[in-house]
Order: sequence, then structure tokens, then C-alpha cells
Amino acid sequence: MYVVLNGKFKEQKKAVIPVTDNGFLYGDAVYETMRTKDGDVWLFGKHIKRLKKSAKAVGIKIPYTTKEIRRMIETLIEKNKSKEVRIRITLSRGSHGLDFGPVKKPTFLVQTKPIVLPPETLYETGVSVVTYTIERPMPKVKSTSMLPTIAAYRYARKKNAFEAVLVDHRGRISECSMSNIFFVRKGKLITPKHNVLEGTVRNLVIKQGKAKRTTIKKRDLPKMEECFITSTIKGVLPVTNINGKCVGDGNVGPITKNLMKIV
Repeated sequence: MYVVLNGKFKEQKKAVIPVTDNGFLYGDAVYETMRTKDGDVWLFGKHIKRLKKSAKAVGIKIPYTTKEIRRMIETLIEKNKSKEVRIRITLSRGSHGLDFGPVKKPTFLVQTKPIVLPPETLYETGVSVVTYTIERPMPKVKSTSMLPTIAAYRYARKKNAFEAVLVDHRGRISECSMSNIFFVRKGKLITPKHNVLEGTVRNLVIKQGKAKRTTIKKRDLPKMEECFITSTIKGVLPVTNINGKCVGDGNVGPITKNLMKIV
């Protein structure tokens, strides 16, 4: 298995990042996750646009052009001889100590591995989720500082749920630990607007489903008729149970089914 580290292809077991790297020491890094569909990098341009936005927000300049990054990914997929893959780009400030100013030598890592999708049965029956009160710092930035979402994800696993729905101190739904979330209420598709990472698939669903960004509170959840989560890897995945209670009639709803077909 190969990776690309600072523009060079290396065997993964021989790729080394210094222990002084700010990404390791302080979580001073951003990342982006992509996937292939039929051998092509799905929504590549939108993912790179978000990576650039995250990098700019934390003051780290990406050391390669979009064309160079695409070439790295395509070559890496060929070298690793995988049909369909999950792709991760990680960009850290490099070994910068406590000087968090302009970056001299950032660390740029590209990894691929065979994609593992949720079982097909989950798309037929839906999954369960639980709510968890916590807030993510800088929610618009896809940062490697993931302790809040890891805590939420661990809680979900403890409760035998597939995902955790994040709730802020004002009782507002934001997103999930590793995905975005949508609801259907009074026949209309809605999604949270507060403290949300703008997911690429989320934006695609908003456009295709004409969803409205709005305030959604935890107390509103029993009123929801349908629910689903989205991510690059999961696509559109139905949710049929929240906090141990059925969403709607407990089955995958018609709006969710329709979006599953077109996204």
C-alpha cells in the first residue's frame, strides 16, 4: 500500500511524519475525505474547494495545485490497484512549534484504501441514532481536532446506535458525529442551519430536494415524519429510530427513497 507524502510516493509503512508535527501535537491540521464512483473521484472539485476553505481559515497554504492533487490521487489509485476507494487528504502546519503564523513547510498527505460501505440492509430498514449534547469548535472547518465528535460517536456505540446527533447548549440540532442530517416535517425537507459543516453530499441533497435550512430543536424530533443522514461514504442513509422512538411509522419514507435514487 502506497501513500503520497509531501509530493512523493512512498510505501505506507515507510512514510514518516516527525513527532514535532503540529498536526500530531496540537491537532493543527485540516482534512478532506473523498471516494471514487465507477473509478472516478466523485465531486472532486467541491471537495477541493472545501479543503481550500478549511486551509484558509486556519492559515495553512496548500502546497500543490488542484491539477497536481488530482494527478497524485489518480496515480495513487493505480499504484494501490484498488477498484473503488476512500481517499483522504490531510494538511497540517508541519513542524512549526508554537509559532502558528505563516507556514514554511506544511505536511501534505494523501491516502487511499478500499471503500467499505454500510450494508445494503441498512438502506432498506434504516438506522437508529441518539442525541448527544456537545458542540464542535469552528464547525465550518473540517479539522483533525475531532475529540467532540469522537465523544459523540463513542456514546452512540455505547447505546448501540449507528450515529450520534449533536445538540448545542440551546437545544438546537446541528449535525451528526460523522455525517449531516435531514428531516421531513409537514411534507417538506429541512436541515439544520446552525453550527454545521457544509457537507458536499449535504449541499447536493439541498439542491436536489429543495431543502430548507432552518432551526431544528431537540424537542421537535418527535414531530418529524422522515429522517436521513448524508456523507460522502454513506450517500443518503435512512434513519427510522431516534432515541429509541420510531420516526414517522418506522419505515423509510417516500422523500428519503426518492433522494436515495438520485444522489
